[in-house]
Amino acid sequence: MLNRVKVVLCGKEYVLQTEDAPSYVYQLAKTLEKRISDITENNPRVSAHSAVMMVALSTMDELTKANNSVEVIRSQVKEYVDEAGKARLERDAALREIEALKGKIEQIESLQKLKTLKETAQADAKKQDTKPETNEEAAPAERPTDEEQLTFEPEA
Repeated sequence: MLNRVKVVLCGKEYVLQTEDAPSYVYQLAKTLEKRISDITENNPRVSAHSAVMMVALSTMDELTKANNSVEVIRSQVKEYVDEAGKARLERDAALREIEALKGKIEQIESLQKLKTLKETAQADAKKQDTKPETNEEAAPAERPTDEEQLTFEPEA
């Protein structure tokens, strides 16, 4: 909706149609009028028209510098976004590598447990081999004493 706003600049009335709020347009007009009066008060030989041109030129300068600053900021933001994207990809790759390494660690730990169990089983088996058997069948035969040994005499 268009608003009709009446402002006075340099003693002349202007009616503007704008979509902006009237209070915003009044503030712009007030700022413009102040800048024009600052120039004319400091140099009485400058006409209102010349003061308007100086303010317009100064405003264009400010606008151009602001636009350039916006472009620099936009470029920096793009670089930051690109860097953030690269960092995100690197982070994702690192997380995948971490998961793969965790899997390898689990495999190594499992192998280590198996090795320990195998060594324990082998040690237990050796202990079983070196223990004397308690079964009569497995007990070594008793050797005859010297008295019990048989002597053989040759036949005549």
